[in-house]
Amino acid sequence: MSQAESQEVQNFFQQTVAAGETPEDQNLVFDPTTGELVVQGKNEKLPNPDAVVADQIAEEGFFGKTSFVYMHENQISTIYQSWKVSKIDQVPAVAFGFDEGEVFHVYTSQPKAHFAGISVTSVIQILPQFGNNDEVLNVVNEIVNTRLYQHEKQSYNIIVLSAIEEDKLQCRVFIKQPDGSLNEGIVKFIPEHSELYSRSQGLLETSLLEDFKVGIVGLGSGGSSVAIELAKAGVGNFVLIDFDRLELGNVARHTCGTGDLGRYKTKSVRDLLYGKNPYLQVETAEIDINTNLDQTKLLLKDCHLIIAATDNNRSRFNLNSIALEYKIPTIFGRALTRACGGDILRVRPFAGPCLACVFTKDFLESRQEEVSQFRQAREDNPAYVPDNEVKATVQVGLSSDILPISNMIVKLALVELSRGKDSGIKSLEEDLIADFYIWANRRDNTYESWPKMEYGSKTPSILRWYGARWERNLSCAVCGERQDTINGDDGFFG
Repeated sequence: MSQAESQEVQNFFQQTVAAGETPEDQNLVFDPTTGELVVQGKNEKLPNPDAVVADQIAEEGFFGKTSFVYMHENQISTIYQSWKVSKIDQVPAVAFGFDEGEVFHVYTSQPKAHFAGISVTSVIQILPQFGNNDEVLNVVNEIVNTRLYQHEKQSYNIIVLSAIEEDKLQCRVFIKQPDGSLNEGIVKFIPEHSELYSRSQGLLETSLLEDFKVGIVGLGSGGSSVAIELAKAGVGNFVLIDFDRLELGNVARHTCGTGDLGRYKTKSVRDLLYGKNPYLQVETAEIDINTNLDQTKLLLKDCHLIIAATDNNRSRFNLNSIALEYKIPTIFGRALTRACGGDILRVRPFAGPCLACVFTKDFLESRQEEVSQFRQAREDNPAYVPDNEVKATVQVGLSSDILPISNMIVKLALVELSRGKDSGIKSLEEDLIADFYIWANRRDNTYESWPKMEYGSKTPSILRWYGARWERNLSCAVCGERQDTINGDDGFFG
């Protein structure tokens, strides 16, 4: 700000304090892009769309409360295009307020994701043009007095005005405060689909993964975090399968919180995905795949990749069968007892080992998995074992123990989905050549006898991944060479 501009602002304040109101022929404008105040004539064009006119003195300061209002660019554009045909110039909107009125999100229809904010009555008004500030304020006050008067007065209201200015659709937004005062907010647009993940383009082009479909079976602490990371990476289509509801005992490790208690994990995670990318296509199924195998096949047969994050071997072998039948790459991940470690198997049908090649009886006995919930423990114990003894076998690790396994699954998934394409993670194809990986989390149970980590790096130690060479078993009862197709109900469950 120049010295002359600074003096103009100072004079504006002095005149306002002396008269008790702002000068009739001037506006004080705050430009958030520069963080500076400037004085302009009443009819002068604002320096940019985010600039705010301070047209009243509030008790808490000259500007009162500055609010940020977020809207989807494509939704506003759709309303404007509709107005050009129908001439319906006023549309009700759905809005949510956060942080005592500091932030609002406005939608033209009920959003896919759920929010904890307060519900706020909102209206979008299309104008042929904005006109000067007095004309704009007259429009806003008329909407408040005629359209919003019947609503609870002790609440916020959002009025969005939209018009074409310099061949571009512009918006101004006003917030009626609970005390009846009116403030202009700062509009923030959520961009079009193609721009949503533009910051990831250095590694993965946003268009690279958006057409892929990933099926995730098991939406517990592991599967839910995998789903979110893949959505953040740009995967555009998901099939989520799990029959469990979120319980209080899940919350400490799960991506969803207490606000989702009682909901199916599939639907709770779906809403989290929509929060990351509202343009996703997400299909959910609340089924037990072990008793609904045919339906599971229909859900997964068109997927490009399957993530098997279930907690029992029967479901894993059923998914292995589906992977082989439809030749879909599948990644199996699990944690060991109390998350002392874990392992991941990538099945590339008939190009490497399948689950049955690896998960033999001796293997499963030597690497016992984590029992994280009572249902899982009850199924693993004979009926004569009382419930109190079954509960004692439930011993879970921390969320931070599960995340390394989830993150490795995500890495392998991204490698599979982008294999052969020009991407920033192409070098991982040369690093992640093993199909079976072992994670050592701490020196406990399976890894109790391992050397201490300390300073050395020449011996096996904890907090590392180890790729293991594991060839396909040509005599495997499931994927052996004598079989080209697999019967989905082959009865083999390790």
